[in-house]
Amino acid sequence: MPPNTPVISEICATSCRVTYQAPEIQVGGPPVIGYFLEARTLDGPWIRVNNIPITGTKVRVRNLYCDIRYEFRVRAINDNGCGEYSTPSAAVVPFTENRPSQPGRPVATASGSSVSLTWFMWGGDSETEHFRYVIRCREAKTKRTILYASTEGKAGTTIHHRLTNDMLKPETQYEFAVAACNEAGLGSFSTYSDCVKTLSGRLYNMCQ
Repeated sequence: MPPNTPVISEICATSCRVTYQAPEIQVGGPPVIGYFLEARTLDGPWIRVNNIPITGTKVRVRNLYCDIRYEFRVRAINDNGCGEYSTPSAAVVPFTENRPSQPGRPVATASGSSVSLTWFMWGGDSETEHFRYVIRCREAKTKRTILYASTEGKAGTTIHHRLTNDMLKPETQYEFAVAACNEAGLGSFSTYSDCVKTLSGRLYNMCQ
């Protein structure tokens, strides 16, 4: 069996992180000893990224060109040889130089009809001192985006923000994604948070 489709994250100007899962192994079969990763640009040939097998299930791919679309696929190797390639990843486009990288997945905590968000951002205070963040809010039931909110400048690796109850409705399930913004433009949105349900006077971390 091939590995699952790779997932791309932490997208920067010239690099991104590729994550995949180990394939299922037949009973009694030899274990996986590594992975070969390939990349291609739009309509281009597949090119192997690594000559030595990758021993883990995630790797940072560097020396990409900004504003060019890339896809990735991976296959496992064991004592019997190389297995099948995974299906290609979703296409990713490294951003123009200096555009912010993708934030980590936010953690949302509802209290009444307001929501507190916390997320991780790559880089220290000096790299993030000019970052603002755009928050995308969608209703969990319909997946329809209902709100974009912009924060003030926030520096650091752990970011906190609170959406007040005049922005959100009670008795409603929401999901949130965030993207960093600087003078070079808006970076990639994070994956969506787990959904939370607003309900006055009570605390929910998951949909009820």
